[in-house]
Parts: sequence; C-alpha cells; structure tokens
Amino acid sequence: MVLVVGALVLTGVNQVTRALPAPMLRTSLASSVTIPGSGPTLPWPSVGQAAVDVPSVGYAASWGPDTPVPIASLTKMTTAVVVLRDHPVPAGAQGPGVTMGPGDVAAYENAINTDQSNVPVQVGEILTERQMLEGLLNQSANNLAYSLAVWDAGSLAAFVVKMNGLATSLGMTATHYADASGYQPQTVSSAVDVLKVAAVGMAIPTFAEVAGLTTITLPIIGTVHNIVAEIGSNGVVGVKSGFTTAAGGCMVLATYRSVAGQSVLVLSSVTGQMFPTPAAAPTTTAANAAAAPTTTTPTTSPTTTPTTAPPAPTATTMPPDMAYSADDPLRYAGPAAQSLLTAAAAGLVPVTVATPGTPVASADARWGGTAHSVSVLTSGAVDLVGWPGQRVTVAHVLSVPAGARQGDRVGAAIYVLGTQRAVVGLHLEGTVREPTWWWRLTHP
Repeated sequence: MVLVVGALVLTGVNQVTRALPAPMLRTSLASSVTIPGSGPTLPWPSVGQAAVDVPSVGYAASWGPDTPVPIASLTKMTTAVVVLRDHPVPAGAQGPGVTMGPGDVAAYENAINTDQSNVPVQVGEILTERQMLEGLLNQSANNLAYSLAVWDAGSLAAFVVKMNGLATSLGMTATHYADASGYQPQTVSSAVDVLKVAAVGMAIPTFAEVAGLTTITLPIIGTVHNIVAEIGSNGVVGVKSGFTTAAGGCMVLATYRSVAGQSVLVLSSVTGQMFPTPAAAPTTTAANAAAAPTTTTPTTSPTTTPTTAPPAPTATTMPPDMAYSADDPLRYAGPAAQSLLTAAAAGLVPVTVATPGTPVASADARWGGTAHSVSVLTSGAVDLVGWPGQRVTVAHVLSVPAGARQGDRVGAAIYVLGTQRAVVGLHLEGTVREPTWWWRLTHP
C-alpha cells in the first residue's frame, strides 16, 4: 500500500512539475519593407557612359552600354588604391620617402616629349609617398604613376598585374589595365566599374584626403591647383578626371550628403564625353531589384539603359560653339558628372522601418481548450537612408520558452539595406500564461 501511494504521489508531482511545450509562434513581420515615393529623374548625358552609386545604400544606376572603353587618367584611382593597400599611410602623415633616380627622370622627360601630364622631378630628389600620391591624383602626373608602380612592385609589368588583380576582386568585369596611368588606350573600363574602385579609394582616409585637396605644394613646381575644378565647390570632395583622344572627357566625382544625421557618400561618373549634354537630355530612374530575405548584407545594383539611345552629335552637324575643344577637354565631362551627382544626392531620403511597441508576432500557449496569446513587440526604432522604391530586407530570430515573462527579450528583427544593418530587439508584451496545478494534474 505504501508503495502504491508513493507511486501515485510521485506521478502527481511529475504531472504538476513537468515541462510544458514552448508556445506556438505566429509572425506578422514582413520579409521586406519598400521605401515609399519616387526618386528624381537622373540627368544622363547624351553620349558616352554614365553611372551613379551610393555604396552604403546599395543603390546604383547607369546609362549607356556597360562595355570596356578607354578611361584615361581615371586609371590612377586604381594605382593609388594598390599603393595605399601595399604601403598604408595614416591620414595626415607623409609616409616613407622615395628617392628619384634616373628612371624616374626618364619617365618625366618622356611625359614631356609625348605631351603627357607630368610633375617635374630630378635625380636625388626625395618625395614622400603622400607627395607622390598628391601629384598622381591632384595633377594627374603620368610620370609619378610610373614611379609609384616601380617603387611598389619593382616593375611596371608587375604592378599592372596587381591592378588587374584588384579589378577582378572588385567584380570589375569590363576592366583591363595595360599601364598605371591610363595613357595607353588598351587600358579600358566602364562608367560602372570605375565607381567600384572609387568607392574603395574613398574608404581609405589618406586617399580621400588627397583626392579632396584643392591645392598641393611640391618641391619644384610649388603650389598648384587641382586640375579637377569641381573639387572644393558645391560639396564635391573628389575624385579624378581623365582625358585622351581615345577616351574623350572622363570624370568621377564624389560628395557626402547628410540625411537624418547620417553622412552618405554619393559617387557619379561619366566617360567618353565629346559634346555638351542638351538641355532636354533624356532621363531615367533606376528601379532597384528586390532582394531576397536574408540576414546578410545585400548589394542592390540595378542598371537601366534607355530603350532608345539619343543620337550622338557629329562634328558636321554641330554648331561651331559646340565643337569639341582639345584645349579644355573636360568642360563637358565636369558639368555632366556634377549634374548626376547633385541629382543622385537629392534622391536620398530617410526612412523609418521600425517603431517601438509595434506588434510583429504572437506567442500562443494552448491549454484548457484555449489559446492564451501574448504579443511580441519591437523594442526600439530603426531609421535607414535609401532611395524611393528600394526594398529593405527583413529577417528575424524568435524563440519564446514556456513561462516567459512580460518584458523578456525573445528575439530580434534585422533590417538590411546596402551596407546598412540595424537590429532591434523583440520583447513580450505580457507574461505567457501557464496552466493551473489542477489542470496539470488532471491532464497527462
């Protein structure tokens, strides 16, 4: 009898204290949130290629075929990135000194004789890495592109291998480098690709500093102005121009726009600019492709091309005052890139994708023939910056144990757009109701 009573007591205790199944979860959290509104049309040029990119937002758009074309001195952005990756220089520092030798002087004399952009050097002169980068980006010195390449890799050929390796790693599929300066027409890229390396460069503090200088001072030539006249005005903080007969006028510009307290880098590029863009140039707005729900950072880079490209003006049909001017080859590239930059920056908007206390799920504890539901709420706000029409991907992690109490954190929602990633906690609005001891005892 004692054994029987003991067994019954033990069974009852086990019934009352046994673990209950976790509540069933139902979520109403959408897999994506679309940024409302419509962005401005972009003032694409009438010839060549053009692109805009906002790296942190994951927004990109382009006009014209994404095919390889000569890019002239835009090449020097890659030269600078390779050098700074191999020989990092802290912001504001000069870096190591490089002694100019006969080969450096020969490169300078060759640049003079072939009418290439240059910075004068002499045998025995010591230039710091920073000074060489300033001459490279600010004055577009082809001879310093050669000097930096040989200093970095031992030979120009070895350095070009590094440049092409960088291009491959960045997914620059329309790019091939044949030299370090862009003088060779075999050095090709696209308006889309050059923004990929520009974004990498602008993320390097020293590159960004040098690319944004309006003047530099070097030992022989003294103080000179940046050949990119747009830098230093209208918020432009860089980066590079280029021109050869094969490439036409090329330009990459950068600015930062403050949106809801966030500083956002915006980039624009144009290549092959031979003529001014008409006042009524065709425009288009890129619509971002939807990104699949994920907890990793997506990169949305839609490319739009007008269905009917405008006819390119020809020298025989253009009025004399619109003819291409070799003595000022960038007078069309600069304004075209500036207009795109301004429009793209203006298109950015702040967006609130989560607010505190919003129900996004419920936890249902089922017993006694009833579902005892408790709401799961967001614990904070999420504010991002984007382009109207983009979709912010949303993922969540959620786990509510039996007996969870009011206010307990039971998961998180993750919002991703471009390189922006925000996490907001999820908590219970109330306590998950547990069954009475009598119900436990009478329900095996």
